Amino acid sequence: MLIQLPLKINLPDTACFETFVAPDASVALTLSQLQSVGASGLSQGVYFFGQAAVGKTHLLQAACRAVSLRGGRSVYFPLKEKQLPLIPDVLKGLEVMDLICLDDVDHVVHLPAWQVALQDLQSKSRALGHPLILSGRMPMALWPMSVSELRDAMFSLLPVELQPLTEIDDLVLALQRHAMIRGFELPKDVANFIIKRFSTSLEELLAVLQMLEQATLAEQRRLTLPFAKLVLSR
Repeated sequence: MLIQLPLKINLPDTACFETFVAPDASVALTLSQLQSVGASGLSQGVYFFGQAAVGKTHLLQAACRAVSLRGGRSVYFPLKEKQLPLIPDVLKGLEVMDLICLDDVDHVVHLPAWQVALQDLQSKSRALGHPLILSGRMPMALWPMSVSELRDAMFSLLPVELQPLTEIDDLVLALQRHAMIRGFELPKDVANFIIKRFSTSLEELLAVLQMLEQATLAEQRRLTLPFAKLVLSR
């Protein structure tokens, strides 16, 4: 069961481990462990960090989905979401969840009251054997922590830096995996074409992929290079 606090957060179907490409071996190992959360389990929490659009939110949502599909209880909480009541008390009681995912934690970690709440949550969830997964842009060592107990608590989290995909083959693979989850095939020549024409930003390429998906559905046509060129020239 996925617990969605006070704002209803619908996780996209593409928020799964199958669509994530991890060229780095250490990241791939962490993802393998994450996929077993709720089964053999994750021995420690994780802190994913890196620049925007490298997949931090994707992985937190994928971890929640994996737990929920096994019948476990998970919570995904985007701390940057302005529609949520951003007060430290919202973290109280979350330790009972099988998995707790807090996105964009560095949006609040500079505030002492949040530091106390995060330290309390980490200590209690760890005692119960429930992993805490956080995400943010900066390394934990750069967090402006005034609460020393938080620093001690965060030492138990595995820091994992995510990098943007830069190799063409990795981008092609990521696009093909997203297409497969969406229910259609993306030929390699089409993937190479849109990368060459548009961008090496996966976020931007996925927007193009969505456009092509809508065109194939609307016109009931298989995605080919000529059809892709036609759609994208309109």
